[in-house]
Amino acid sequence: MTARDNTRRIFLLAGAAAGLALLTACAGISPAELAKLGSVVVHEDIDFTDLYAYAERSSIAYQSKLAIKSKYPSTVRINSPDGTQVRYFLERNDKTHTQFITVRGTNNNKNLDEDLDITVRQDRRFDIPVHAGFDSAARAVYSDLKPLLKPGYKTYLTGHSLGGAVAAILAIYLIEDGVQVARVVTFGQPRFTTTEGVKRLGFLPLTRIVDENDIVPMVAPSTYTDPRFGPYDHVGSEVILLEGPDFVFLRSHDATRIDLGDFWRSLTFADLKDHEIQKYLRRIASKATGAREVPYDDREKYVLSSVGQVDRNPNDVSLLTGVTR
Repeated sequence: MTARDNTRRIFLLAGAAAGLALLTACAGISPAELAKLGSVVVHEDIDFTDLYAYAERSSIAYQSKLAIKSKYPSTVRINSPDGTQVRYFLERNDKTHTQFITVRGTNNNKNLDEDLDITVRQDRRFDIPVHAGFDSAARAVYSDLKPLLKPGYKTYLTGHSLGGAVAAILAIYLIEDGVQVARVVTFGQPRFTTTEGVKRLGFLPLTRIVDENDIVPMVAPSTYTDPRFGPYDHVGSEVILLEGPDFVFLRSHDATRIDLGDFWRSLTFADLKDHEIQKYLRRIASKATGAREVPYDDREKYVLSSVGQVDRNPNDVSLLTGVTR
């Protein structure tokens, strides 16, 4: 491990350790409430065939333009706007009056832990604190695709990793400008706002899909607090993919309260393989013919069983980078 890697790991561990004693207090939930919440199943009808279609788009976004157009012939634009390394493609169906935006995210080794700045969108309808880097990319994508959007069309968005965060912020801009955003589905998406932002984003139709061992959705850790706008936080409901047919569903508010300790625990066995979009595709496919919803507490047996796997690398903090392929 290089000195740079050590510095990065120390930064992350220090941030997690500083907030460890305050996890329950920050969540506003007692240990008894947490135990009860984790043992309850919140029944939700999840269409995993539909989710697979979103995941396929997020996956092919990493491939060539030819592959994208071959798979999705209604694609009208594939581009990485100037000044960003974020690529997107836009599909438009004039018969069904729908349009679909898929954001790839960065495709390099830019580290999330080196850019945790929060900015406030004071030039828009809602003053929402957002991750400055993700917001800049979302603005660039919006500026590039806006002339191609059709008014009145139902709009869908998706993205994996950093692309998921950019897609979610992009959806905020679209909604504010009157675009009919029907749904946003992201995979392995990092946090892009704070607790204050979550309070103002009840209008965002976001569903986050996470693998139970993927640490990227826990970045930036909720124990990392912006001095002006509070701790980083997630918005939207959460579907946690477990092995086989099993999954967990958490409503937006419950997902915010229940996951505060996961970053600390997961640092001990983080592995880049759990963040790959191909693993998300496999996990979703295994549930398309039959899925079983289980309580959050059942997630523990899958997480803990991974610690002993021989291909785990407890020093693999490279998972916290933007390398998503």
